[in-house]
Amino acid sequence: MTTSPVSSSGFDEGFSKPSGTDPCASRSWSDLPVDLLHLILQRLELPESVAVANVCTSWCSAVAVAGVPRFTPWLISWSMKRPLGMDDCGRPIGCEFRNLINTHRTYEVNLPSLDWVGASHGWLAGTNDLSNLLLYNPFTSATIHLPPITDLEGVEAVYDSDGSIVRYMCGKRWTSYDVKYLGSLFYEKVVLSGAPSQGGDYVTMIIHCHFAWVSFASAKEGRWRLASTINKGIKDRYADCVYHKGRFYVLTLCGVLEMWDLDNPCEPRKEVFFAEGDGKYKTVFLRFLMSTPWGDLLQIRIRRCRTRQVYPTVRIKLELLEVDIENNKLVSLISATATAALREHAIFVGQNHSLCLPTKDFPELRPNCVYFATPCLGHHDNFPYGRGDRWRGVGIYDLQNQIFEDAFPFCERRYSTWLPPSEVWIIPDL
Repeated sequence: MTTSPVSSSGFDEGFSKPSGTDPCASRSWSDLPVDLLHLILQRLELPESVAVANVCTSWCSAVAVAGVPRFTPWLISWSMKRPLGMDDCGRPIGCEFRNLINTHRTYEVNLPSLDWVGASHGWLAGTNDLSNLLLYNPFTSATIHLPPITDLEGVEAVYDSDGSIVRYMCGKRWTSYDVKYLGSLFYEKVVLSGAPSQGGDYVTMIIHCHFAWVSFASAKEGRWRLASTINKGIKDRYADCVYHKGRFYVLTLCGVLEMWDLDNPCEPRKEVFFAEGDGKYKTVFLRFLMSTPWGDLLQIRIRRCRTRQVYPTVRIKLELLEVDIENNKLVSLISATATAALREHAIFVGQNHSLCLPTKDFPELRPNCVYFATPCLGHHDNFPYGRGDRWRGVGIYDLQNQIFEDAFPFCERRYSTWLPPSEVWIIPDL
């Protein structure tokens, strides 16, 4: 994996000191007048303004006065061009940032024209023109190129006479895919073991190939390894992945849980829990895993319930469960125990890796609530559509009152299981 070196703020720490007795010779960037800093901030896009706050104390204060939150969960939304065919891949045509402090305000941001897959530890995951995955930090513009798609099992490149890749052959039937188009439908979720900016040998794990395969790559080794697959004859698929206590846990829609020990990447060790699932496959359409700061592993199970009316409508029910690994059992948490289990924290789930944030450090958040962004790892047959559908936009589920609410008044995109994700939660990694 290679990283493009980029300054964290786009500015130098200070001026060089010219010789002479000029009284301004010793002045640094931190001495810029506040009104001049505000003029600069007005000309910057949001990610650059957030990065400016990381330069020094005085700049951080100026950014705060300008009304730009520094550390807060941001919702990144982009609209997509719908693919018209194999050679017309959808690309983002606009991007907006929102935060929960001022839900009516949006920030227009220019991001690279990539097919975005999701987010993890402050980095966006997307695919380039060769359908290769890369990580992009929207607040520093740093880019990390992950191993090529041809490293993954079941994918082979077809070259022209000049040695350029013109298409890919993929799957057991060796279906032909356009070079750009394959990436838009091949990757479902990307989860990092830690922030790349922290250094060390972090690991990237992906759910891919129609939710049936899981592969991983360590930064040190720099190549993809296949971890596990789901037999197509089995009515199941991978639903989520989380890094918890030094291990990756991967959950399926049937409720099967796999634990992966990658301490020895040459011989990864797999352990399976709840091998028969939980028997809820016919009603569950989304599952998420959550690793809490205090060491618990939680599962969020979302089911559909039909009301008994003249015109049946769909009601969403969220269930929080504690995963007891030692005793190989799930503990269902009802309203009172669920709120106690979250300890005044808020959970963020979607196409990003799950976040669990203390509301004492983020006063704009509501305690014991689950914030949702657009998922694509859903059960197609059970996905709720039709009259009375409340699954619209970006939602908040209050565990105490057991109701869904809109998180943003002007973010009205209906969830879909065939389109790429159009929203992700992210916290700046600076």
